[in-house]
Amino acid sequence: MNNYQRLYRHCTFRFIIIILQLIIIFILIRRDLRESSFPRTPLSENNIIQTKPTSEISLTQLDTKYHTSKGQVHRYTRFYEHYLSKYRNTKFSLLEIGLGCGMSWGVGVSAALWREYFGPTADIHFLEYDKQCGEKWLQGPGQKLNVTMHYGSQDDRSFLKSFAKSNANTFDAIIDDGGHRMTQQINSLSILLPAALRSGGTYAIEDIYTSYLSEFDGEYLKESTLIEFLKHLIDDIQSGSPTHKNSTLGLLLHSFEISDKICLFTKK
Repeated sequence: MNNYQRLYRHCTFRFIIIILQLIIIFILIRRDLRESSFPRTPLSENNIIQTKPTSEISLTQLDTKYHTSKGQVHRYTRFYEHYLSKYRNTKFSLLEIGLGCGMSWGVGVSAALWREYFGPTADIHFLEYDKQCGEKWLQGPGQKLNVTMHYGSQDDRSFLKSFAKSNANTFDAIIDDGGHRMTQQINSLSILLPAALRSGGTYAIEDIYTSYLSEFDGEYLKESTLIEFLKHLIDDIQSGSPTHKNSTLGLLLHSFEISDKICLFTKK
């Protein structure tokens, strides 16, 4: 085989590899576009409510009914299934930050998801910045969901401290799906996990990729982002003895998991 033949075979092989890579990329893009464009069915008093949990239905399956973006789009439901499925049909207490006001998939869709998944005995709370939106929803589709609403800003540390004091050791799980700005995520984690989350509880922060987006005050390696905060937290957890840490969070955390767009903490 001469040099020309070798070169021809090499180029042909490389061309085939490139074509296969392009096909794979095309398939992945089509999948993501399909998942992010599910039709959003607005909630009404007639199309929500099953308050009795169906134990054989997974949270991910229920999300295809309510289209919250937690399942088919972001795949957060697999983590919630792992951490929270033990609470189905129990007196479980959940706080979610962010009711979904102004979001394309509709206000309160995750409230309907949680109610059907956890059942009528669950104590479900929402912390929302937009009181007008929250009250309108509560008097409409939210009436049958038996949800407790709280109003305040994640930017306001004084409010968060007051809220945590009033709800000390109340929640088995706290999910931050609020404004996603850096100070909001860090404020809420630093204040609510120590004071409002019960021992053994789960604290989740969704959409942590905003640490890299300037519109959320993020930027790669910017010191004030949540991601950099978590890096320092890892250093704190790994340093010193189990009873001597530099931060309150370092002392209180049993473990935490970080994955694609989400992190979850377990409190000691």
